[in-house]
Amino acid sequence: MEEIEDDFPIQKYTVQLYYAPVKQNSVLDEENIHPEQIASGVLIQYFTKYFLVTCKHVFDNIKQEDVIIWLSAGFAVRLPNEVEFINDDKDSIDLALVEMKEERLEALKGQYSFLETEYIGLNHEFDEELYYMLYGYINKKTFRDGFAFFADPFGYLTNIRRYRKIEKLGFSYENNVTLEYNRRKQSYLYEEDENEILTFGPKDLRGLSGGGIWLSVEGKNPETYNYILVGIMIEERTDRGFVIGTKIGLIEKSLAKL
Repeated sequence: MEEIEDDFPIQKYTVQLYYAPVKQNSVLDEENIHPEQIASGVLIQYFTKYFLVTCKHVFDNIKQEDVIIWLSAGFAVRLPNEVEFINDDKDSIDLALVEMKEERLEALKGQYSFLETEYIGLNHEFDEELYYMLYGYINKKTFRDGFAFFADPFGYLTNIRRYRKIEKLGFSYENNVTLEYNRRKQSYLYEEDENEILTFGPKDLRGLSGGGIWLSVEGKNPETYNYILVGIMIEERTDRGFVIGTKIGLIEKSLAKL
């Protein structure tokens, strides 16, 4: 993974998760391991503790310790096997909290940052008049060359889109939020003209699960952004024109317990 730039501030809190079932804790052997990109995640700080937030379904049918966060050529942080899952009987919450300690924490701090508690919108009320940003990594946008991975993060500025049959999909607006995704309105984050359509957005958003939903306070220019993490993406419904997220406030009880 290339060194994280500060050009777009929320990038330093966003990680890509890979499936890499090996015995080693940190060094990856190119001949024996072929990491597979599977999801995104956000690094947060809750007072004096540090966590990765991602989706519970990331760990379906695999061990937690088989998931890594890539750091640099041949080196990665392997997740611990203690994971706090947050969900309900309908799988509408679909969150996972992984506490980072000691060597793992220090290794991550060498390349990433942990979002401070004051920028976690635990009590955020979603508003149709506000702008939100989806931000994470799409699997098909990541390429490997030997030990090096080249991944471009994907960001999309959008609004709430209400879907009246959300309960029939197994979700509820008590736990979830639905945000519009229109491929024809995709544009680059750094473009000054918000109305200029620069590219046709991807249809396949796999890998974006676990990425953040951020409150976008000051508009589209990255230098004027204030960032508040208000949700985590859990599913896509690009055929219906929206993505589904879980409200970040649902992690609060588990954070307090941990």
